[in-house]
Amino acid sequence: MPDEAARKKMALDYAQRINAGDIEGVLDLFADDIVFEDPVGRPPMVGKDDLRRHLELAVSCGTYEVPDPPMTSMDDRFVVTPTTVTVQRPRPMTFRIVGIVELDENGLGRRVQAFWGVTDVTMDEPGTTGTAAVTDTTHPEGTRA
Repeated sequence: MPDEAARKKMALDYAQRINAGDIEGVLDLFADDIVFEDPVGRPPMVGKDDLRRHLELAVSCGTYEVPDPPMTSMDDRFVVTPTTVTVQRPRPMTFRIVGIVELDENGLGRRVQAFWGVTDVTMDEPGTTGTAAVTDTTHPEGTRA
């Protein structure tokens, strides 16, 4: 099982790679049968093909992630990372999320759960981040990061 340092590095590598638009690099961090829930409560994406489509959309929306320091579990399986995610398209938005990743014995992500709700999203003015409160309780499909 991956040690604490490896699990924390995986979470940080994810943010670095998505910010660089490195979809293949992100996919390399996950098992072939990855289950990816973003956000928890919506149907999960299953497998790398589903995840690839999600990542392609995230990159095309100008997603940028700033993770707080990751935390791990004592059972050598999980890494938890509070993260601020901004997207530029279709409209500038900022999401406050908590990501929980379960890793397999090879250090690959096997399950991801992204926790965020309506009140964790702000609609931003162009050129800013996180400045305006959400007044609409709906999200355009595909803007989640």
